[in-house]
This record gives sequence, C-alpha cells and structure tokens, in this order.
Amino acid sequence: MNTIKVRGMSSKGDLPRASFHNAKSPSMAEDFRDFLKSAQEVYTREQLSLMLSSIEEQGKRLVKNMSLADLKKYKEMLGRFFRYCLELGLELKEERLFSGQGRQKILTTVRIVDEKLIELTELLLSKNAEAVRVLAILDEIRGLLLDLYA
Repeated sequence: MNTIKVRGMSSKGDLPRASFHNAKSPSMAEDFRDFLKSAQEVYTREQLSLMLSSIEEQGKRLVKNMSLADLKKYKEMLGRFFRYCLELGLELKEERLFSGQGRQKILTTVRIVDEKLIELTELLLSKNAEAVRVLAILDEIRGLLLDLYA
C-alpha cells in the first residue's frame, strides 16, 4: 500500500497539529484597550481643566461685580464640577483632624468647599463686602478644587 503525505497529513488519518489561534490578537486587544484608556484619561483631564478654568473666570467676575447672580452661577459651576468628579469615580480626599478632647474629625473636601461658599454668601450679603476677602475665599476654594483634581 502506498502512503501519501499531504502537508502534514498522511493516509493513516493523522491530523496535523496546527493551531488556528492567532498569537497577535491578545496583545493587539490589550494595546487597543490601553490606547482607549489613555485617550479617556486625556479627555477627562482636559474636561476637568476646562471646568476649572471656567470656574476661575467666574470667580474673577464675582470679585469684579460682587453680585448674587454671579455667586449663584459660581455655585452651580462648582456643583457641576463635583458631580463630574463623582461620576468619574474620583475619591474625595479626607482630612483627619483631632479636636481638643482628642476626638477625630473627618472633613471631606466637599464639606470644606461648602463651608467656604456659605462664608462667601454671607460676606456678599453683608453691606461691607471687601473684594480682598472675597478673593481670598475664592482662592481657598480653588486650592481645594486643585487638591481634588490632582
């Protein structure tokens, strides 16, 4: 009986040991996934930077005009910034403070910003609002936002 070989197969019925798995596909998928992740991070950073710069511009308008309408818009912009951060899953940074009796207090950045906004509102509602004090509070809020952003 004649034996015929056809590219790795013989007439005895042996199956070739060929693999149909493409060795490049997992690394290509991982590369694409990494590319998408880095592109999303860049987009997120750009969005947060744009939001921060618009908040800063609104803060400048608030110092210049010292109006409640500008304060309201500033608060709304801060609210959008925090919602966006929470949607992204960013963690709120906590500060642990100890009171005089040794008790531990945890203040989140959002609470501190909220306290500063209340202070700013009271200052603008009073008759003797000083632009320097308003600017100082806005600068404190900006620093807290940058801490959250970083």
